[in-house]
Amino acid sequence: MGEKIEDVLRGIIAKQAQLDPSAITPESALSELGVTSLDLVEIIMTIEDEYDVTIPVDAVEAWNSYKTVANLVELGHSLGLEGRRSGA
Repeated sequence: MGEKIEDVLRGIIAKQAQLDPSAITPESALSELGVTSLDLVEIIMTIEDEYDVTIPVDAVEAWNSYKTVANLVELGHSLGLEGRRSGA
């Protein structure tokens, strides 16, 4: 059984923002976690690499669309990423 998308995204965000994953909740605003728009692009690129998907957004659209961890989790669910990894 694969990891939950929430846990995977928490790990990706924590690594990019250099945070403890336990400090990240679905209600966490990315900006309050110290995630910049450039970090968000890196997070999205990591998701694309991890899951072998393409997320068709530019940096401005991403920053406006994915302001919280819950928004990223929703994106993951919409892409069907739950429990799915490219290497699995």
